[in-house]
Amino acid sequence: MPDLESADRMIQLTTASASFDNVIQGQWEPGLIVLSCLVAWLAAGLGLLIGERMQEADSRLRRGVWLIAGACMMGLGVWSMHFTGMLALRLPLPMQYDVGLTLLSLLPAMLGSGYALRIMAMPRPHLSYSLVGGIVLGIGIGIMHYLGMEAMRMPVAVRYDATLFFISLGIALVLGMVAMLAHRYCVRHRRLTHLDRRLFGVAACISLAISGMHYTAMSATYYLPVPAPHHTAETSSEWLAISVSGVVTLLLLVAALSVAIDRRLQRHSRQSTMSREQLMEVIAAINDAFLLFDEQGRIVLSNRTFSTLTGYTPAEIHNQPLSILEYSHESAQAHRDIQRFVAQHGQWQGEIEARRKNGEAFPVRVSVNRVEYSHSTTRHYVATLNDLSAHREAEAKIHRLAHHDTLTGLPNRQTLYARLDAVQSAIRTRGQSGALIMLDIDNFKALNDSRGNAAGDMLLRHVARRLKRFARHEHDLARLGGNEFALVVNGLSSDRGTAIAELQHHMTTVRQVIGGVYDLDAHSHTTTHSLGGVWFGDDDITADELVKRASLALSRAKQDGGNTSYVFHPEMEATLQDRIWMEAELRQAIQDEQMRLYYQPQVDAESNIIGAETLIRWQHPERGMISPGAFIPLAEETGLIVPIGQWVLAKACERLAHWATDPALAHLQLSVNVSVHQFQQHDFVAQVLATLADHHAPPERLTLELTESLLLANVEGVIEKMMQLKHHGVSFSLDDFGTGYSSLAYLKRLPFNALKIDVSFVRDVLVEANDAAIVKTIIALADSLQLKTVAEGVETLPQRDFLTQLGCHHYQGYYYGRPGPVEAFEALVTSPPAQRTTLR
Repeated sequence: MPDLESADRMIQLTTASASFDNVIQGQWEPGLIVLSCLVAWLAAGLGLLIGERMQEADSRLRRGVWLIAGACMMGLGVWSMHFTGMLALRLPLPMQYDVGLTLLSLLPAMLGSGYALRIMAMPRPHLSYSLVGGIVLGIGIGIMHYLGMEAMRMPVAVRYDATLFFISLGIALVLGMVAMLAHRYCVRHRRLTHLDRRLFGVAACISLAISGMHYTAMSATYYLPVPAPHHTAETSSEWLAISVSGVVTLLLLVAALSVAIDRRLQRHSRQSTMSREQLMEVIAAINDAFLLFDEQGRIVLSNRTFSTLTGYTPAEIHNQPLSILEYSHESAQAHRDIQRFVAQHGQWQGEIEARRKNGEAFPVRVSVNRVEYSHSTTRHYVATLNDLSAHREAEAKIHRLAHHDTLTGLPNRQTLYARLDAVQSAIRTRGQSGALIMLDIDNFKALNDSRGNAAGDMLLRHVARRLKRFARHEHDLARLGGNEFALVVNGLSSDRGTAIAELQHHMTTVRQVIGGVYDLDAHSHTTTHSLGGVWFGDDDITADELVKRASLALSRAKQDGGNTSYVFHPEMEATLQDRIWMEAELRQAIQDEQMRLYYQPQVDAESNIIGAETLIRWQHPERGMISPGAFIPLAEETGLIVPIGQWVLAKACERLAHWATDPALAHLQLSVNVSVHQFQQHDFVAQVLATLADHHAPPERLTLELTESLLLANVEGVIEKMMQLKHHGVSFSLDDFGTGYSSLAYLKRLPFNALKIDVSFVRDVLVEANDAAIVKTIIALADSLQLKTVAEGVETLPQRDFLTQLGCHHYQGYYYGRPGPVEAFEALVTSPPAQRTTLR
C-alpha cells in the first residue's frame, strides 16, 4: 500500500492501475449538478452580454469598465460553479476550505475570462486570436478548479488519475476554443445581435468547458483517509456555500441590472443620435434650399442645396443675420416685414431677389413658416428657397420665341402690331407723324429654288443685319414672314406733304442700304428690293389696317417689276376693296359653280383636230364674264386654286367620258392645267385616279399640263407622282417651256410627253431672230428627248408654215379657233374641214 502519512497539498498524480485501500466514496446530488451547470451558463451569458456592451461603448474608459465587469462576472460564474459542484458531491467527512486559496482561485478564472472577452469584443477577430483566447480561457478554468481543490481541508489525501486529469484540461481547452470560434463565426457573419440565441449557444460552449472540465476532474480524484490535522484559518463548507451563493446571486443581479440600464441608455442615445442624423439627412435631401432661423433673424441651420445656391458654407452663415443674403436693397427692412407677416399669419410666400456670396443677384421663391414646439416657448422659422433663374430664363425664352423671329432675331408680326399702337399713341402726344414701310426681296423664290433654303436663310440674316444698322434705336424693325420685313419710322413731320416726302427719302435710303451684293457662303448674290409705305398721323387707324395698306403699296411696286417703291395713296383703297370683294365673290363662285370651262382646239400638222386645252372662265351674275387673269393670281395667293383645280379636273373627266361614247369625238385628247399648289397636295395622285374612276373616263385621253416652277422644288417627289399617273395612262406636257428656270438635267428624267412653246416666242417668231432661234432650239431639244412639241398662240398661216418647217408637231391658237363653250368646240370638230374657217 502506498505511504499515506503525508497529506502535503501539492497535486499528486497516479495511474488508473494503482490500487488504494479504504478509498472514500461520495454521493452526487443531481439537483446541485444541474444548478452548477445553470450557474455557469448564466454567468457565461451575462459575461457575453457585458462584452456586447464593450462593443457599443463610445470611449476607452467605458470599454475598460465593461471589460473588468465582464471578467468578474464570468470569473465569479466559473468560481461559483466550482464550489456549487463541490457541494454536489456528498462525502462522509467534514469539509472546510482555506480562505486564502479559495479567494486566490478566483483570480485565474477572472483573468482567463477577461482575455477571452477582450478577443470577443474585437469587430472581426483573427482566427489565431480566437484560438489563443480559447486556450487562455481553458487554462484559467483549469487553474481555478485545481486551486479550489487545493483549498479543501478534510482528513483525506487527494490523488488524481493522470489520464483523466489531462482529459479534464483538454476539455477546458478544446471547448474554450470551440466557444471562441463560434463567437467569431457569429460576429463575422453579422448574426450576433441583442439577445440572439446564438449568443447563448456560445455561453453554453463556455459552460460546457467549465462543467465538463470540473466533473471530469472530480471523476479523476481519489479521496484517501488520513489523520485530521488542526487548521485555524479555515471555514466550513456550509458557510462557504451560503456566502458564495449570496455574493454571486447579488453580483449577478447587479450586473444584469447594469446591463439592462446601459442597454436602455445606449438605445435612447442611439435613437437620439439616429433621429438627429436622419433629420439632417432629410434636410440635406430636400431639393429646395432650406433655412432654419430664430426670432432674432439669426440663421440656425441650412442644407447643402442652400450652400450650392448661395455659395455660403453652413459655418459662414451659422448664427449670422438673414440680412447677410442681401436679398434686396433694404434687406433688414424686408426681413422685418416678412417676420411681422409671419407672426400674424404663421406663414409667408413670395418672390424676392437674393444675392449670392459673389454678389450675383438671382430671383427666388421663398416660403416661410413658423415652428412652435409643444414643450418649449422657443420659436423658430423654416424657410425654403426655390431658385427661379431657370424658370425666368425659360419664360424669357418663350416670350422671345412668341414675339421674335427665330431666324433673324427681329420682332415678329405680333410685336410689330403692338409697336404700331405704341408709336401712334406717342406721336399724338408729341404732335408728330409716322410711317410703316414694308419690303421684300425681289426674286427670292428663285434663289431658294436654285441654291436651296440655306442660301435663302443666309440672305435673310444678312438683310436683317443691314436693316438693324440703318434703324439703330430710332426705328422699329420686324420680320413678317417669308422674305417680308417691316420698318416703323418715327418722328416725321406733322405736315402730310412734308411727311410723305420724308417717307419717300427713307424708302430710297433703305433700298440703297440693303441692295447690292451679298456674300452667301463663297457665292456672291446681287439683290433688289420692292418697298411699300404708308403714312399715318393723328387719325385713328388700326395696326392691321396700316399693314394692309403698306402691303398693297408693296404689291404695286412688285407689279411694276420690282426694284422700286410706292407710297400708299387713297386711290389704292379701291384696289384693296376690289381685292377683298374679289376674294369673297370667288369663294361664293366656287360654292355656286359659277365657273365655266372653255375649250381651245389643238391640231396636228395636217390641221386635224386632235384635242383641246381646257380654259376656265368666271361667269359672274352681275359683272358678267371675268377672265382668268383677273382672278387666277388671287386664287393662287389664297389657296382657292386647289378646289378650283379639282372642279376643272372633274368636269374634264366628265367630258372625256361623254366623248368616249361618241365615235366622232372618242379620239380627242383633253389637256388640263394643274397648279403648283394642287400638284403638291399629298393625295394628288389618289384624287386624279379617283376622279377618273368616278366618271369612267379613259386615262389615256387625259393630259396634265405642268409649269416649270413646279420642277424647282422636290424634283424626286414630282417624278414619283408623274410616274404613278403615267403607269395608269395619263400623259404630261410642260407648259410655257423656256420662260422658267427648268434644268435640262431634270427635264430628261421627267416623263413628259410634250413641250409647249410659249406664245411669247411664237408671236414674233417671223420678225425676231432671237425668238426664232429659241423656237428652233426648243423643237430640236424635244426631238432629241423624243417629245412632241405644241406651239401656242399661232394666229397666222405664215407662223404655222414656219413652225412646220422647223418640225413642230401640234398647234394651238386663234388661227385654228378661239376658246369657246363645249358645244361650239364639238361642233367645230364634227364640221367638215372646209367649213372650219368660218367657226374661228
